[in-house]
Amino acid sequence: MKIFGDEKLAGQGVRHLITGAVADLADIGFFNIFLFFVPDIFAKALSFLVAVCIKYAGNKYWAFKKPETNEIKKEIIIFVIVTVVGLIINLVSFALFVRINAGVGINLWRQISVILAMGVTAIWNFFSYKFLVFKK
Repeated sequence: MKIFGDEKLAGQGVRHLITGAVADLADIGFFNIFLFFVPDIFAKALSFLVAVCIKYAGNKYWAFKKPETNEIKKEIIIFVIVTVVGLIINLVSFALFVRINAGVGINLWRQISVILAMGVTAIWNFFSYKFLVFKK
C-alpha cells in the first residue's frame, strides 16, 4: 500500500532517521576536529553547519528522493527556516521535559529529556521536510 505518493511513509521515515543520525554523528566528530583550530563556540557553529548540509543532501536525495528543481534557492531557504524552527522546538521540548522529571535522578532525566526532545523534533522535521521542503 502506497502512502502519500510513490513511497511508503515508513520507508521515508527510516531514511530520514538514518540521515539525522549520520548528521548528528558528523556534528560530534567535526566539533571535536574543529576544536583543534578554533574556540569551542565556533567549532560548534561549524559542526552544526556541516550537519545541516548532510541533513539537506540526505533528505533531498535519499529520504524523499526529490528531483532537481529550478527553485533550489527557495528550497534551501524553506529548509533552513524549517530547521531553525526545529531547533526552537527542540530547545522548548527539552526545557519542558526537564521540568516534568518523573522521579529519576536529574542527570539521567536530562539525558532522557534530550532524547525525548530529539524525538519531537524528528517528527516536526520529517513532516515539514516531506510536505514543505521536498514535496513532489
